Amino acid sequence: MITFTEKARERIQTLKNDYETRRKRKIVGVHLAVKGMPRPEYALSFVEEGQEDPNDVIVVVDDIPLRMTPRYADFLSDVRIDFISTLQQTGFKVENPKPVPSATPSTDGTSLYQAVQQVIDTEINPGLASHGGYVTLLDVKDRVAYVRMGGGCQGCGMAAATMRQGVEVSIKRAVPEIVEVVDGTDHAGGKNPYFAPAE
Repeated sequence: MITFTEKARERIQTLKNDYETRRKRKIVGVHLAVKGMPRPEYALSFVEEGQEDPNDVIVVVDDIPLRMTPRYADFLSDVRIDFISTLQQTGFKVENPKPVPSATPSTDGTSLYQAVQQVIDTEINPGLASHGGYVTLLDVKDRVAYVRMGGGCQGCGMAAATMRQGVEVSIKRAVPEIVEVVDGTDHAGGKNPYFAPAE
């Protein structure tokens, strides 16, 4: 059973009130995300009205609608969420008694596709957006993810480094079933690269 400590509940309510007052937007829940498998890191974020993911699993805990992606709902089903404030650390702390799921290769290509797409949407593209770039998932076959770079990333002189050190690392870390990430971008056709390649 998922639980919030009293400090965590109070902090969420305070942050929610402040968020709604400043942004004039209604909060309809809290999303609990998992990143960095097999060494999980947890992140809490508010969900605004109209921004809900219909695929989320929702568990109401102490009148707080907690939303999770279906992929990790079972893994998160017994977490304890606390808020700590010390000289060394301030923030929410998620304690999970469950072992990290083994990285057993999935035979369900649809599930892998959705998992990779989620990483691209939540981790990769928000970072690339500052350079006017983005990554599109083309396909997932035989545990290989095929992607295409666009915007400022297409034709960029740093595209290879971004792909290998950023995109590929993020995808493999979050979806360990993926063994390779293939770049299917036509970089020669890039019209507005963030860093022009050397002549």
